[in-house]
Amino acid sequence: MKYRLKKFWKSVKLYFSLPHFWVVGIVLLLSVAVFMLSVLFKESNPFLSSVFANIFAGLITGLVISLISAIKTMSLYRTECLITWLNCLHEDILEYIEMHRKLMLFKNDDELKNEEALYNYIYDTLCKGENVNVTISQGRFKESLPFNPYEYFKKEFKYDAVTHSKENSALREKIMILEVRTITSKELRMLFENMDKQLFILNGEILKHITNLEARKKAINSSMM
Repeated sequence: MKYRLKKFWKSVKLYFSLPHFWVVGIVLLLSVAVFMLSVLFKESNPFLSSVFANIFAGLITGLVISLISAIKTMSLYRTECLITWLNCLHEDILEYIEMHRKLMLFKNDDELKNEEALYNYIYDTLCKGENVNVTISQGRFKESLPFNPYEYFKKEFKYDAVTHSKENSALREKIMILEVRTITSKELRMLFENMDKQLFILNGEILKHITNLEARKKAINSSMM
């Protein structure tokens, strides 16, 4: 409960830092002040009270318009943050895919002829793949994000970064005792099979999701014009 309240308060502070919500707040305060003046002068000065009542009606209309605009801005802000964050994660996965591709062809790569260099590269490939899970799971602690990446990925992609991190820990243990002197491309492919499959599928889902978010962003922008 405490975590949820903290998460809610973080979201409130983040969204209310947007200028549109300041406009809503100012219009709301003016509406309350004008309404009180209208009531105050109702008996002593009906004409002035009527003027304030008309101003109040106009401010209410402005408040509704401002609130709708603020909600659209909030939605647009969240969508843009999602697109930017997912694109960064997509780039991380592409880096892993490139490293994995190079690793599968290590026998033709002069840089990986040395046993130590090959082992280090295998370990670096593991770390690059695991960094995707770290980014997702640690993203929930970033105050600047208007969404929880860990929960978002569980809901939208059925991808649990914590569970996959535990699986990668088992892979790390295997790599720690790996004998690279006699390792083959087939053995390496089997070693990274689960990680490679998970990230390849996830990358495809991310790209489709980004396309949908871009369409949503375009729709929001169109409705705000």
